[in-house]
Amino acid sequence: MSPALLLEDHALTIRTGRLTLWQESLLSLGLVILAAALTFGLEHLGFKSPESLGILFVLPVLCAAVYLHPRLALATVALSVMAYNIVLSVAYGSQSVTNPQILAKFFVLLTVSLVVSALATRLRRMTREGQAREKFLTDLYRLNQDLIGKTSVNDVCATAEHRLSTILQLPCRIHLKSASEHDPVFNEVMTHRQPAGHGQAMFAADPRLILPLGEAGDVAGVLVFEPQDGLAPVSDAFPPRFLLTLAGQVALAISRATLTEARAEQIRQADRERFMSVMLSSLSHDFKTPLVGIIGALEALQGRGDDTAAELVGDGLAEAQRLNRFVINLIEMSRLESGFRPKSEPVHIRDALSGVLRSLRPLIGRQGFRIEIETGFPLLNVNPSLFDLVLLNLIENALKYGPPGGTITIGARQVEHGVIIDIDDDGDGIAPAQRDLVFTKFYRAVDGDRKIAGTGLGLYICREIMDIYGGTVQAIDPPDGTGACMRLSLPTDATLTLILPEEETE
Repeated sequence: MSPALLLEDHALTIRTGRLTLWQESLLSLGLVILAAALTFGLEHLGFKSPESLGILFVLPVLCAAVYLHPRLALATVALSVMAYNIVLSVAYGSQSVTNPQILAKFFVLLTVSLVVSALATRLRRMTREGQAREKFLTDLYRLNQDLIGKTSVNDVCATAEHRLSTILQLPCRIHLKSASEHDPVFNEVMTHRQPAGHGQAMFAADPRLILPLGEAGDVAGVLVFEPQDGLAPVSDAFPPRFLLTLAGQVALAISRATLTEARAEQIRQADRERFMSVMLSSLSHDFKTPLVGIIGALEALQGRGDDTAAELVGDGLAEAQRLNRFVINLIEMSRLESGFRPKSEPVHIRDALSGVLRSLRPLIGRQGFRIEIETGFPLLNVNPSLFDLVLLNLIENALKYGPPGGTITIGARQVEHGVIIDIDDDGDGIAPAQRDLVFTKFYRAVDGDRKIAGTGLGLYICREIMDIYGGTVQAIDPPDGTGACMRLSLPTDATLTLILPEEETE
């Protein structure tokens, strides 16, 4: 059955709201009595052919067929025939109503009345069907027009709620998938993609009507109609297909707005990263030359002057070196994002660690190191400068976030598909939910992290460098259960097999 036919049936159902059944019955009886009285009066005024007045009894039948329920129209036919028979009996006096001529007129009148009633009923049905179809299409058009141009999911939901409430004359609410997890009924509706609540197979005891917004795996949320005092449930007042069609239009608009928002966010993110990359690239190269001069001058001043001067020079050198590491990170990030692919050379892990710890000496303080390198650990076929930068960023993080008297453990061992290097500290650690986010550009782990100097680029650059060699860097559960543990993994292709002297654990 089409939506228009469903709406036509609905119109028939609610149409009797104007007059009650008893009122329509009395109206039908009154029309018949009026026709009988008019016929009787004309006959007594001397109308020459009383039997011809029987045509007047067609009028109440026509009125009933056009304005009353079809069942009452049939009842009106029966009443009209009875009244016609009575009037004829009075008009003809002693003449029997069973006369064949009278009976023929009776059956002709009955047939005409039934045909006219059927035609009128059919015409009324066609008219209502057309009106229902027009209303159905008009409502869909208005809903669609209201939703066109809405690029925000919130705007779509607000507009849809307002328009649906206007169309159905019932308040409704849209609950998106992200905000619907607290209601188990909503979850079931989205999982099975079936309506639930009053008049439905699912959760029939629930007084609400809950419709899914979307199909297959793309369910955006649910459309909910709450019961209202004094109003019929929406599932009884409107055909199911009509409601599902409206819900489908809303789901399509939400899906379209979601894609638009995602695309806009991608564009904003790309523009933001492009701007930051250009700005940082320019700043880093402008900072590099003067920083080298400052560090050289401070190193030349070390050991000269009194203790106070030596302390000031040492502090200045440490800050200059820290700023230099920031600049190096910025430069390397710009080079990596431009597609730079460095040359690889054999690198021994012990030599790399030695150089990095030497450059980080001003930061070490009272923290201790435990270096465990497995016997026979291979050479690494990587770019020395970039690999040193990876170790420097990871160890610097361990120094900054570890306790002043803690121990940083660096372990290196060979595994079946390559090598693994772990850097483990005794700090507060990284929450599991943030272990992947910390490798995002400009991301800082927690709010408290802001008090520790940094740009949020170190771990991002580590991941970019490791990607060059097909390796990974990730935050894992620390072996001892405390602090944070960063793991570097390099495949066998990034190593060189070489028999080395036995190394001891430090």
